[in-house]
Amino acid sequence: MRIKTGEYIAELDRIFCAGAEPRDFIEQIDTLMDAGQILKKGDAIYVSHITWNNKNIVVKRYDHKGFIHSLRHTIKKSRASKGWLYAHILGALKIATPRALAYIEQRRGLLIWQSYLVTEYIEGQRLWHFLRDDNVTERQKLDVMREVVKLLDKLWKYRITHGDLKHLNVLITKNGPVLIDLDGMIVHRWELLYRNKLAKDMERFLRKTSLSPALNNYCQLLISSRKDSSKKLPDGYEKMRMDNWIILIHKNFPKHDIRNLVAENDSSAEDQGQFVRVPSSDYTRVLKCNVSIDGVAHLHYLKEYLCRSTLDFVKHLFRPSRAKRAFNAILMLQKNGFDAPAVIGLFEHRTGPFCTNNLLLTEEIENSKSMQQLLTDFYENSGRDTSIDKRALIEAFGRTIGQMHAKGIFHGDLRLGNILVVREEQKWRFYLIDNERTKKFYHLPAWLRLKNLVQINMYGCGITNTDLMRFFKAYLKYNPAVANNRQAWAVKILKRTSWRLRGK
Repeated sequence: MRIKTGEYIAELDRIFCAGAEPRDFIEQIDTLMDAGQILKKGDAIYVSHITWNNKNIVVKRYDHKGFIHSLRHTIKKSRASKGWLYAHILGALKIATPRALAYIEQRRGLLIWQSYLVTEYIEGQRLWHFLRDDNVTERQKLDVMREVVKLLDKLWKYRITHGDLKHLNVLITKNGPVLIDLDGMIVHRWELLYRNKLAKDMERFLRKTSLSPALNNYCQLLISSRKDSSKKLPDGYEKMRMDNWIILIHKNFPKHDIRNLVAENDSSAEDQGQFVRVPSSDYTRVLKCNVSIDGVAHLHYLKEYLCRSTLDFVKHLFRPSRAKRAFNAILMLQKNGFDAPAVIGLFEHRTGPFCTNNLLLTEEIENSKSMQQLLTDFYENSGRDTSIDKRALIEAFGRTIGQMHAKGIFHGDLRLGNILVVREEQKWRFYLIDNERTKKFYHLPAWLRLKNLVQINMYGCGITNTDLMRFFKAYLKYNPAVANNRQAWAVKILKRTSWRLRGK
């Protein structure tokens, strides 16, 4: 409802004015503000909490600051009219903000002299005060910050920036966080300007989070995960930055545990029992740790890839890190229907454009044994039942490797210690680990096929010629090109295996 009275032009919500005379409100607004509860009084802003027409409202007055100031806001629109507009936009987008009830402009001639924005009153505590409240626990503060960032994420999803995202402009209410002070908002059309303003929003929001290291780290992680939101990421993952680490983490992983993971190089972490070291190769360091997700403890493995030599270090300055290659290979295997440990996170420490440290976080495979250990157990506990299980295992393994090669996939180190086996009733599942050299080809090169088959054939404890033929027969069902020349392939595999074993 639009009204003009004297020097004032106003736009009012009909429900707000129902049963009252809006002209009286407009003409008496300064008196009402002076009689109300003063919330803020500055050089350019005057805010008061008042009651009118049996409604709790907040009136914000934008004061006159000179001719040039008035001319600029006459051309650009008054701050009150912008607040009114953006409050309605956010309301339509279901983004929490006080409902706008009216805006009023006082004009002198053609100039807007001062303006008023009227909104509903919402009981709540400013985020700035909430974070400094000694009665609020650290856990509650972290939970609220997560909710605030969710709210901001909804705002940024529509390419809207706030313009003044200090903590005083976020209210914490019993129904969740609420955005206020919207007159600096912009709905962006151009990507470059949007990214620039978004970075300023983020920087402004993070400026006062250094009350505690935990809060600051948590906010940094939450906000940084939004910076790369427009880039294509694997499904279920989000990207974030912390110090010099670039992190790709599963969305369900608790953010407050990430700091512990990247700090695991600190020997105190192992000393305090947060991480337990497990056996690994000379050029990796593997730690296991428990992480609570939805109140349930899950065992995870954190693998750090160490530098093999000076040449290896230089080489990895210009190629993807071992952790990143393993991460991509696991996703590729899963996409093609093969099992691998669920990868939870990729961590790369960068100095400038160069990766100087890299970690991979994977989930434990429950009730698993390595293929090597399983065959050893069969050998040490021979009997009719174990012989049947052993035959079924070898045939299933031959089918799995045959299918993998048929799809052009090569595993960089297919020794049996790198295959974890889980039995599910009468079915065997094979999980491939140590995947940094695993690749998919359009046509699998013959020398790589041979390399994988030799790696499998190098284990001989309790393996008979019949077992080898049983594996090879299952393998050949999926690789007809090899089946057509099986005699020559068998000779090559045995010859190369013998040469490898002599070399050891």
